[in-house]
Parts: sequence; C-alpha cells; structure tokens
Amino acid sequence: PCTLQINEFTVGVTATDIMLHISTDETNANLEPGSRMTRLAQHLLQQRSFYPLFPPPAAQTMATNLDLAHMAEWSMPCQPDLLIVPSKLTTFAKKVMDKTLVVNPGILTRGSTGGTYAMMDVYPMKRDTLENAGADIELEHGLPERIRVDIKRI
Repeated sequence: PCTLQINEFTVGVTATDIMLHISTDETNANLEPGSRMTRLAQHLLQQRSFYPLFPPPAAQTMATNLDLAHMAEWSMPCQPDLLIVPSKLTTFAKKVMDKTLVVNPGILTRGSTGGTYAMMDVYPMKRDTLENAGADIELEHGLPERIRVDIKRI
C-alpha cells in the first residue's frame, strides 16, 4: 500500500483485495440495505489501516502473507481524500465519512475475459473561490465535488 500527495490532495492505494477479506469476516445482520460497501470502506478509514484484519482470512483462495515486522507500513498516515481499493466485489465510487472518496475500480481481468477499470477526472477549483481566499487561509479542496469517476468495462 502507499499514500501519495498530489497537489492539494492525498491518495491512498492498495493492491490487496481487503474489501473481499473484510466482507467475509464481517457480521452484518439488521443493517440498512445498500450500505455494505460504504461500511466496509469505513473500517479502513476508521482504523487508519490498509489491512485492519488480524489474522488474515484462512481460506486458500484469499491467502495473504502478512509480515508483522512491517505492520507499521500498513497504517494510513492520515485520512486520504481519495482511496483506491481494487476488489472482486461490486465496483463503486462513494463518498465515505464526509471527506474521502473511495473507489473500487474492480479487477482488470477475470480469467480470459476483460474486467473493469476506473477513469478519474479531477477538475480545478473555481477561480473565484481561489481569488476570494486570503493568503493565510487553508482552503477545503472539496475533492469529492470536483472529481468525476467513470468505471469502464473492457
């Protein structure tokens, strides 16, 4: 996993299918419908970890090698503005915890067939917002309102 700073926003990326791993271990009785993917993403953000499960799932199809000597490297140094978590689960792009846009672009290939990927366009801040701000004021960049995410199928 990694965290990148690109201009005014922070991007978190992981290659591990943590959404699938969490979904197999989570108990979700009596919860509102349609909130599953948002709730799975919240676990990552609330625990500030790219892999908040220990021990990892035991199923052979989801075997993950965890080197506990590098556990600190799984942590998120801050809440990212954009979190990219590719997974076999349903593709989505949702605003989570009021600040972070979480994107599951899916997986690029599914056996011998094509899968999905995400195209993201980040639009600049409005000129009047920048001009009206004082020099010492830290602006809220509002990434979820300035980004367009299209999930495309191959």
